[in-house]
Amino acid sequence: NIGAREVMKIVLASGIYPPDAGGPATYTHAMARAFLDSGHEVEIVCYSDVAKQNSDQEMKVHRVARKLPVPIRYLRFCWQVYRALKKADLVYIQGPVAAGLPATIASLMAKKPRVMKVVGDYAWEVYQGARREAQGVEEPELLDEFVTHPHAGKIRWLERIERWTAKKAHRVIVPSQYLAQIVKTWGVSDEQVRVIENAVHPFDLTPAPSNQLRTLLTVVRAVPWKQIDFIIKLLPRLPSDVQLIVAGDGPELGKWQSLVQSLDLDGRVQLVGRLDRQQLSDWYARADLFVLPSGYEGFAHVIPEAVSAGIPCFVSDRGGNPETKELLGDRITVLPYLDEAAWLHALQKPWPSKVQRPLPEVLTFPVMQQRTIDTLKEVL
Repeated sequence: NIGAREVMKIVLASGIYPPDAGGPATYTHAMARAFLDSGHEVEIVCYSDVAKQNSDQEMKVHRVARKLPVPIRYLRFCWQVYRALKKADLVYIQGPVAAGLPATIASLMAKKPRVMKVVGDYAWEVYQGARREAQGVEEPELLDEFVTHPHAGKIRWLERIERWTAKKAHRVIVPSQYLAQIVKTWGVSDEQVRVIENAVHPFDLTPAPSNQLRTLLTVVRAVPWKQIDFIIKLLPRLPSDVQLIVAGDGPELGKWQSLVQSLDLDGRVQLVGRLDRQQLSDWYARADLFVLPSGYEGFAHVIPEAVSAGIPCFVSDRGGNPETKELLGDRITVLPYLDEAAWLHALQKPWPSKVQRPLPEVLTFPVMQQRTIDTLKEVL
């Protein structure tokens, strides 16, 4: 019947949703608006710290209290998805665990199809924190290695959950070919996977005041695999007119600050914390080069974001980073992961100039939204 009427009734199941901050919340809200603008009907189920049920006049938003114990929280989430699915065509699930487990069970009970978006490996992220806390291991185990061997305890259960829910999905949407290969190691088939790159809002910049310093900028969540300490340690070996700006917060921020102080770099490194879009726009206008030495990225939207601001980028050769060069061309320089000699050589040479160019069409919101809608229709 979907082919006849061309209108879908969609349940969006997400772990976070506005007023929560973060990429998944922004994405879920943007897709809900896109579904509505395309003539489809939308109902949202999410976890929330906000008690109010409906926060959008055009669609129902069912909020499950995040403060509840996990079993009760998951049961309520499952029930809300099941109720919504009784009048819907399918569920679009954001993530394989917190939203994925209860929403998958609900869709099986309701006998409705499901599409899942996967932007990372939750079991791997939890493993990094547990490994450092239990063993004091500083160097993160990269995702490429993590998926090659079994684990025990809580991590094993998380692996089982995300693999089961992903395999049960009729389609799994990922933002990069790299993540497509990761979910295939979970047992997801080629036919189930669709690569749809994350869209980017280009920055409309105002000219920055002249600055005698040359500015390296990075925008990251402060977690070990971002390897910002690697860049900080390189700074004393770079010319004294080079400064580093680190935007973002997270558990590693204190460690990075201590490293800055121990290397006597307070005048050359600024950890500016989480910034709103206007503040970030100001730093993009001032920056001369964007750096991302991370050991893992699914698809780093900050790379095309920087390119939209005219900033050339130096990125590691891990995760989805090399794919950005295929999309963005000579604006991206891919360097070997944690190779001090290669990074120093690149940073000590004259940096590429700033040149603003339009982003490729595949990274625009209308294309991402239409490809997502097409994927949902495909399963019906």
